[in-house]
Amino acid sequence: MLNIQEYIEKNINDFKKDTLSLDQFLTGTRTSYSFFKNKYPEILKEFDNKERSTEEIEGMKIFESLQESVSTYELEIYKYCFINLIARTDAFLNDIAKSIYLWKKPSLEEEKREKIILRFSHSSFSDKLKHLEKEFDLIFPDIEKWKASIIELFSTRNIILHNNGLVNKTYLKINEDSKLNIGDKRVIDEEYLKFTFVLMIIISKSIEEQVLIKIN
Repeated sequence: MLNIQEYIEKNINDFKKDTLSLDQFLTGTRTSYSFFKNKYPEILKEFDNKERSTEEIEGMKIFESLQESVSTYELEIYKYCFINLIARTDAFLNDIAKSIYLWKKPSLEEEKREKIILRFSHSSFSDKLKHLEKEFDLIFPDIEKWKASIIELFSTRNIILHNNGLVNKTYLKINEDSKLNIGDKRVIDEEYLKFTFVLMIIISKSIEEQVLIKIN
């Protein structure tokens, strides 16, 4: 049976694997899209070189439709990976909190602990940090440096899921320095997603460093 330190290390390692897996999925998907776009002119030229059956013509229409949609798919894959990455980070924070409760407050009744973790899971990123500091005196300096940017990522996830990606009053209230206006579309492009990966890695490394310092 794993001890508490091993549980926490497993939480951290699982999150690292999840992040790497998502990055590999993104790379593989983008490579496939790029390969198709580069090959499409060759496929079209070969197709037009001779007469085709009705079935072949119908099949080619699928390729034509895919070619027209690839640019949209590329943007959608960034958005999908972004949402997935934020969700995995949320799950990671919840797992870490549960492990820390088992470590620091082992005598706490399971039902009470589960209720606390449930409330924790529904709280904002900022409130999660406050909870860990209040309950366990855990402070994450590297996260604090990037706190405003990380909060912006989580609030972007929220408007994508709940407001079709359109900036609303809640988003602007949370991100007071934003240059966006109500009704603007929050676009997830390659650079924004790369930045998200970097900040999620900072979160995991900071938590790993501070929690393991406490344990040791």
